[in-house]
Amino acid sequence: MTDKQDTQTTPKATSGQAKANKPAATKVAQKSAKGGRMAGILALLALLLGAYTSYQIWLTNQQLANLQQASQQQASVQESLAGEVSRAGAEVVSLKSSWQQQKQTLAKQQQNMDVALQEALQQMAQTQNQSQQQLPKWELAEAEYLLRLANQRLAMEQNPAAVITLLQAADEIMRSSEQVGGYLVRQAIATDIGALSSVSVVDVEGVYARLAGLLEQSLGLNYIAVIPLKAAEENGAADATNEETPVETLTWDQKAWQVAGDLAEGTWQELQSLVRIQERTSADQWLLSPDMEVLLAMRLQLGLTQAQAALLRGQQDIYQSSLAQVASLLHDYYRHSDPVVQAMQAQITQLSQLQLLTEMPDISSSLYALQDLQAAIYDQQGE
Repeated sequence: MTDKQDTQTTPKATSGQAKANKPAATKVAQKSAKGGRMAGILALLALLLGAYTSYQIWLTNQQLANLQQASQQQASVQESLAGEVSRAGAEVVSLKSSWQQQKQTLAKQQQNMDVALQEALQQMAQTQNQSQQQLPKWELAEAEYLLRLANQRLAMEQNPAAVITLLQAADEIMRSSEQVGGYLVRQAIATDIGALSSVSVVDVEGVYARLAGLLEQSLGLNYIAVIPLKAAEENGAADATNEETPVETLTWDQKAWQVAGDLAEGTWQELQSLVRIQERTSADQWLLSPDMEVLLAMRLQLGLTQAQAALLRGQQDIYQSSLAQVASLLHDYYRHSDPVVQAMQAQITQLSQLQLLTEMPDISSSLYALQDLQAAIYDQQGE
């Protein structure tokens, strides 16, 4: 009986023991699966970290190579701009010297002509019989000379003020003579004076001096890096988004997956930025190197020097385009609140509105009227 009872008891104990071991085996299997999942996550993190590190090393090497290439290009451009500035400066000096020489030559020719006129008029006055003439011939000759000289000066110098002075002198001669028929000549002179009075003339020396002053001011400008408005807005929006994002309680698995996702997203953003590494737009100009500041200063000087040369040559298009280039550089690369920049911009705006070449009126009508009067007097005397 005892053996039978033991035989019956043994299967029951074995069955109870199996039931007791079953939850333990399940827990072991769950721990094993969880450990495998964690190992996979850690392997993925290690893979991403290794890839990210390798990519950062490669990116650094690429950036160093790009910086070296950009430095070489900047040095080449700087050397080229220095040559252009030097050549433009020498050309302006030569043009200014030539312009001054022309002015001196014209003044000397004018003086010689005045002396010759005085000598001729004195000789005519001494030899002429003035008894039967209401208007002596030497006075007619003097008025005619003044009108001819006015036409020549207008064509060569384009100086309405000096020409008006000559016309007024000729009109005074006609007024004091009280010659019959002289009214038509004076009327023509008055018409020519009115036409010249409405002409605006550029003071070349004054404008040249103002451009030289801008050159001096440009040497004292300091490039100030200003973060573009667009980038600032993007950063502000990103900060606002981060502030509004609620903080959630995450499990260890979720945190691990989040770190992996962040690494992947950061790597993707770095790749996207690499694609645009050569781009230079107004949104990233604030990243310019100090060497670029030198290039900017040279470009400002070159633009102002070209404007001076165009002023002396009377080249309206080149003059305006050079000033527009200078204004664009000041607007894009220098702080708008800087008083020096504001003053330069205001002067450039005024100078850009000047018309270097003005169409001069025809003032030959007064000369023709005087010649007609002289012909009438000679015909009357011949009769």
